[in-house]
Amino acid sequence: MVDAITGVDLDQLHDVIEAKLRTQFPAFKLVQFYRDEEERKAPGQQELPALLLELTNFDIDVDGDAGTEQMPLTAKFEARIIDTFNQRRAKINVRKLAAAVALYIFKNKHFTGLGKFGVGVSTVDDITEDAFFPELDRLEVWRVDFSTRLVVGENVWVESGETPIPVFSYAPEIGLGHEEKYQELQLNQEVP
Repeated sequence: MVDAITGVDLDQLHDVIEAKLRTQFPAFKLVQFYRDEEERKAPGQQELPALLLELTNFDIDVDGDAGTEQMPLTAKFEARIIDTFNQRRAKINVRKLAAAVALYIFKNKHFTGLGKFGVGVSTVDDITEDAFFPELDRLEVWRVDFSTRLVVGENVWVESGETPIPVFSYAPEIGLGHEEKYQELQLNQEVP
């Protein structure tokens, strides 16, 4: 199958998600996956509002097995929207940003466009206040959880070559010796 889906490139997936969210939401001064250990502390005032991203786990997508020997997964992401605690409207602003991020994911469904790169539909799973990280206890934090379906590994059905074009002819001018009588079948063409 020439148009077979190839497995996801996780580096590319992370880069695309980060770039698209950064472009879509210029209000965020910091958009980043996996802050370095020394940066795990709360973002500074000059970095707020911030959008911190993590891929937290994979679930096996049992119903997504297409018989290609690729592993179908559901990638679980967390997007933390962080803003200052001191602004008068911070509680509203952080919620508005969380809702906007969730709406963007809900409306767009795909981060990479075409599904030929092993990445399927994204869905919003939860939008909630997040008080889990002690380093962020002096900040307003909301979390948008979303899932993206993907496949990992090489597709055993990938072939090189061209997709065949269907042809037709009329009896008795069919088979060997009548190759010149065959015509290409065009999509939406009615055979007379």
